[in-house]
Amino acid sequence: MNFWKLMYVRWSREELSTWKSIKKAVYMIFPLLIYFLVHDAAQILLWAALNQFLQASREEVVSFLNANGYTVQGIINGLAILCGVAAIWQAVKNEIGWAEYKAIDDDKKKSKVKGGMEPKVTAYMVLGAFAFCSALGLNVLFHLLGITETSRNFTETASAQFGVAFIAGLLLYGVLSPLAEEAVFRGLIFNRMKRCFQYPIALIVSSLLFGCYHGNIVQAVYGTILGIFMAYIYESYESFAAPVFFHGVANVSIFTIIYYNGLSRINGWKGWMIVVISLAGAGVCFWRIKSCRKQKI
Repeated sequence: MNFWKLMYVRWSREELSTWKSIKKAVYMIFPLLIYFLVHDAAQILLWAALNQFLQASREEVVSFLNANGYTVQGIINGLAILCGVAAIWQAVKNEIGWAEYKAIDDDKKKSKVKGGMEPKVTAYMVLGAFAFCSALGLNVLFHLLGITETSRNFTETASAQFGVAFIAGLLLYGVLSPLAEEAVFRGLIFNRMKRCFQYPIALIVSSLLFGCYHGNIVQAVYGTILGIFMAYIYESYESFAAPVFFHGVANVSIFTIIYYNGLSRINGWKGWMIVVISLAGAGVCFWRIKSCRKQKI
C-alpha cells in the first residue's frame, strides 16, 4: 500500500469504487493519524523546550509563566496545531481545490459590477447569525439541563480552555482551532467519505468523528451537532471558508460569554427564553441557508 498516494492523491469516486473496504478506511483515516502524530510530537518537543527554558530562566520569569499556565498551555497547543496542519496541508489543498476556488474568486473580482458582492456578503452575515444562535442556544440548553456539570472531563477541559488570556483565546479558538479542525474533518475526512460513500453517510460519520475527537461526552454531543451543521454548510456554500467562518464565530461567541461568566448568570425562565429565541433564530437562518444549495455564491 502506497501511503504517500493515500495521503496526497485525490482519487475519483470511480477509482475508489474498485477498492476494498480496508483500503478505503485507511484512505479516509490516514491523514487524521498523521495530524495527531505531528501535533503530539510537536507538543512533546515544545514542552521539553519550555522546561529547558524555565531551568535557565530567572525566578521572575518562572513565576510569571506559572501564573499564566493555562495561557502558556494554550499557546503551545496552538503551535502544535500549526505543525499538525502544516503536515497535511497539501492533502487539504488537493481535496478542497484551494487553487480552483481562488481562481474563481479572482474571476468574480475582475468581472463584478457595482453591488455584485452583496449576495455573498448577505449569505455570510446569515451564516454568522446561524453560528451565534445555534452555539448560544445549545450551550444555554446544556447549562439549564445540568449536562455540563455531569462530565468531570468536560469540567477540566473547560477550565483549561477558558483560563487562557482573552486575546490568546480569540486567536486560538477563533482562528487556529477552526482552521485546523475544518481542514481535518471537513476538508479531508468529509470530502473523502463523500467519494467513498453517499453524502448522508459522509455527513453523519464525519460529524460523529468530530464529536468524539473532543474527548468527553458533553463536547461529543455538541461537536456532533455542530459538525452536521458545518458539513451541510460546506456543501451548501461550496467554499471551505464557510465552515471555518461558522466554526470561528461559534467558538468566539461562546468563549467570550463564558470568559465573562455570562453563562452562569443565565437561569430560570429567562434562560429558557434565550434557548427558544436562539434556536428559533438558528432555524430561520438554516431555512435561509438552504437556498444556497440552489445557487453558487
